[in-house]
Formats: sequence, C-alpha cells, structure tokens
Amino acid sequence: MKAVKYFIVYFIAVQLLLPYAFSLSDVYSNRMDYKLMLDNNNMHDIDAVLQQVKRDIDRNDRSDYIVMLGDSVFYGSPGSSNQAVNVFLQQKPGAPTVYNLSFPAMQLGDLYTMHLKLEKFGISTDKLLFNIRYASFIPRDPFPRSVFWLGEHLRVLDRDAYEHVLPQLKSSDFKTPDDPYKYFQRALHEEWLPQLSLMRYKDYFRQNLNHAWLNFTNRPIPDDALDDSRAWYIKKEWQESQGLNYNEFLEDPLLIASFTDKPFDLTENNVDVYFLNKIIERQQGKKTWIVLSGTNHDLMGSSVEKPGYKANLDAISRMMADKPVTYINLEGVIEGDYFSDHTHFTPEGNAKLADVLWPYLNQ
Repeated sequence: MKAVKYFIVYFIAVQLLLPYAFSLSDVYSNRMDYKLMLDNNNMHDIDAVLQQVKRDIDRNDRSDYIVMLGDSVFYGSPGSSNQAVNVFLQQKPGAPTVYNLSFPAMQLGDLYTMHLKLEKFGISTDKLLFNIRYASFIPRDPFPRSVFWLGEHLRVLDRDAYEHVLPQLKSSDFKTPDDPYKYFQRALHEEWLPQLSLMRYKDYFRQNLNHAWLNFTNRPIPDDALDDSRAWYIKKEWQESQGLNYNEFLEDPLLIASFTDKPFDLTENNVDVYFLNKIIERQQGKKTWIVLSGTNHDLMGSSVEKPGYKANLDAISRMMADKPVTYINLEGVIEGDYFSDHTHFTPEGNAKLADVLWPYLNQ
C-alpha cells in the first residue's frame, strides 16, 4: 500500500514539474518541428510547444506579441528555421515577439483548431497573423481533407464544427471507430495520454538527448531545412543540365486543380469559408491580419492569366472587404526571382515578405 502511495506522489510530481525541465528553445526554434512530428506521427507534440510558449509569455511578462498561423508558406518551407519570415520580422526596429505556429499543409480547418488550442493554453490572439491561399477555396474532390492534421483535436475542442465537417473528412479517408475497442483506443491515444507530461514531452526528450550526444561526439546537428531553398530558376537550370524535366511537376493533377479557373462558391457551403468565418468570429475586437499568399507569376503565368482565375481572386477580395480584418493580397506583389517554386520563397524571398508585411503590422 505504501508503494502505491509513493507511486501516486511520484506520478503527480512528474506531471506537474516535468514541463519546468524544458524551455521554449527545447521544443521550438523559430517554428515548430515538422520533421519531429512527422517522424513520430504525433501531432500532440504541438501541445508541448503551446505550453512552453505560454510559459515564455508569462516568464517574460509579454503583453505585446504576434501569433502566426498558416501553412508551409509562413512556416518557411523549404528553407531552415533561421530563414522563416518571422525571423526577419523580428529584426525590424521595435518589432514585438512573433510566435510562428504555422505548419506545412495546414488547412483553414487546422487553423481554426489551432485557434481553439491557443485559447485552451491561455495564449492571447489579440494580434493574429495568418495566411490563406487561392487554393484554400477550391472544391475538395475529395482531397485534401479540410482539417488535414488536427481532425481528432477538433473533435475534442468543438464537437459541432467536427460533426459539420465530418462527411468531408470521411470522404477523404479520415477514419472513425466502428467498434468499442477502437473507441477505447481513440480515447486513450487522442484524449487521455496526451494529457500526461511524460507523453507530451517524450519525443522532445529523445531528440534533445540525441542532439546532446551529437554535440558530445563533435558531430553536426542535422539541418532542419525541408528541401532545396534556392530560387526556382536555379533549380530548373541544374535539373535540366542533368537531363531532368523540371516542368514535370506542373503536370501534377493536384497542382493543376489548385489553380482551377472554375468559379468559387464563397458561401458557407464551402467548408473553408465556414472555418474562415469561425476564426474571424472569435477574433471580434482583436487585431487580425489575413494574408493571401502570392504565386510565382514567372512560373505559373499560363494559370494566373486565365480570366476565371482573376475573377476568383476578385471574388475573394470582395468577400474579405466585408470582414473586420486587415486583408493583404500578395498576388503579383513579389517578383518571381524570390520564389523557390510556384508558391514558396527563398530565404531572400522570406526577407522580402517581411518587408511587405511590416508596414501593415507596424500600424
């Protein structure tokens, strides 16, 4: 019986004190760790980041900070974490702290869920900056899922929104339990275990231990860039010199669909408009900047010049004009030389993006 008591005391102590053994830099380096979460297939690793962001805010008594949400463009793909747009924003004179909580492939449903998670951890969204893109509003037929990463998190945090979007999720291979044991498994892995500090920090503990070993043995820590971040025309020239067809990726059906010139439905029948409106509703009375990511016109000229594409852009602008937000349309604003592909930036492009955004944020 005494052993049980000691175990309970030890368990409670670990649960309460383990987060204090970590700092923000242990779980976050200018952005969240995409490779870590992907390798461990564990999106609950986000919770450790949010817990440490909240501790950083409280410890430094921050009252003026910006939270960034978004997809791979704001994440800084394909470059490294010291080349993301928030790094360049924070170099501006008088800039506040910018917490970049973007993540590649996040959809508007994921951004709404992240907003709920920020509220859960007590992180203010008084200043919220997030990006959308033209492809955010294309019909899902049925891919990609409208909540790509955080469907189970949405189920826990907003059941009504989850039920609203569940038919679309199921049509794009989102699995739900169909027997009591699978219901138990889902509850265990998606609701109960993520509340334990040991589970919340285990992936970071292993990674930090590995990095400490690499330092001890005088070996470099792997770069966290996701891919080649050079300008697209440099990569094109190199690939063609190797006998490769650079333009082959332009024939990808998903890429072609993302530049459709068919008219958008921008009512709440469009699930992305539904989630966008829910984010804006929760931002009432707060400062919100919504950035429409631009396209590399040098590479995608034939797509962006279509009348239907331009008409859809105009429709998005009209929709956003009625919202109580600052809307920043980057379509055609940044030159093609700053792009690493059709939509992502080089490091210099992220610096240019910061230059474009800063006057809006500095107001």
